[in-house]
Amino acid sequence: MDLIIFEDKNADGFYPLSVSHPVFDLFYGCYNIVERYRRFFKPDNICLSCREYLADVAREKYEVSVNNFDAIKNDCLLINAALMPDVQLYNQLLNAKPDTAFISDNALIGARLSADKFNDLSAENGLLFEADNFRSISNIIDIKDSMFKHLWDIVNYNGRAIVFDLKHIPGISSWQSSSLSKKYGSNVFVHKTAQVFDDAFIDASAGPVIIDENAVIEARTLIQGPAYIGKNSRALAGMIREGSSLGPTCKAGGELEETIIMGCSNKAHEGFIGHAYIGEWVNLGALTTNSDLKNNYSEIQVQLNSQLIPTGSIKVGCFIGDHTKTGIGTLLNTGMAIGFCSNIYGGALFTDKEIGHFRWGTPGNLVDFKFEKAIEIAKIAMRRRDIKFTLAYEKLFKHIADTV
Repeated sequence: MDLIIFEDKNADGFYPLSVSHPVFDLFYGCYNIVERYRRFFKPDNICLSCREYLADVAREKYEVSVNNFDAIKNDCLLINAALMPDVQLYNQLLNAKPDTAFISDNALIGARLSADKFNDLSAENGLLFEADNFRSISNIIDIKDSMFKHLWDIVNYNGRAIVFDLKHIPGISSWQSSSLSKKYGSNVFVHKTAQVFDDAFIDASAGPVIIDENAVIEARTLIQGPAYIGKNSRALAGMIREGSSLGPTCKAGGELEETIIMGCSNKAHEGFIGHAYIGEWVNLGALTTNSDLKNNYSEIQVQLNSQLIPTGSIKVGCFIGDHTKTGIGTLLNTGMAIGFCSNIYGGALFTDKEIGHFRWGTPGNLVDFKFEKAIEIAKIAMRRRDIKFTLAYEKLFKHIADTV
């Protein structure tokens, strides 16, 4: 079986992370979406579909065909990257008879197609992954409430995603050491290359705690499950509370609650970040703190691309795009969105609901972040982690800067 993972026209709902990531590259639970689908569906071949300006970076990262389906020769499964993890629904997709489409609220969530039908649809409409282009399929199945629409949906689901992913980590049962199980209980999973200091404390009574390869949990760190600490990440004597996931090569101190950090980002010092989604290559200065609850307990609205969107929740933190930095003592408003590659500081509260891309400055005094300087800083940050700033990545920077 071949697998095609696609994002659809609703990708912008995951702003500001969607500016620099295809939806299938978003990380939550223990994996990004491509890796989660790869582990569950075990396809013979994977192809990806995304906005064209993101395709080169996706090809470099995943080393598969992107926006080119010539490699599809077999029966295939199409699956929307924004689909919630659900074993029953995943199996329904996997076991559907050929030429079946699954639709939810006029969005295509997936389809099982024969090679002939796939080629016919591709010839008819260029294989645009929209529900209307699949209604000619004889077998249509309606599915309800199965899709993430915004980053706060993912944040709110993250604890359940950690539990889901736990079942698909190869050899996970061997991660349970007798000494740690005796000390913390059987719901703690520590890779043999990870290090947990004696004076750390792990509370897995409400969900699993998973500590991946080469991660380090320093003394006086508290971790409450469900939680995931990614490969080569380090917990720095702070509190990582329930529903939190650290991607690879992160540092986390202070307090995190129900927060996702994608990877290669640092929150090394004191300060509270809660109900938040943080991108890659982000650095949060000491005492950076976000509000995630209004004093009047009212529903929080998030402003995305100048549009206010109700979240349906009273607890929503911040959403920070890749390569953004905050200075010491930065305070972030409830439900705040900060774009790609901005640098904000000043030791005071930013009352803005939204800060755009390539912005620099203090509350009430934001100016354009010079593109050449932004590139220079990004190259330094990535070089420190032995990651190359490639031509494809530079083109991505330029595209975002040109569309601000």
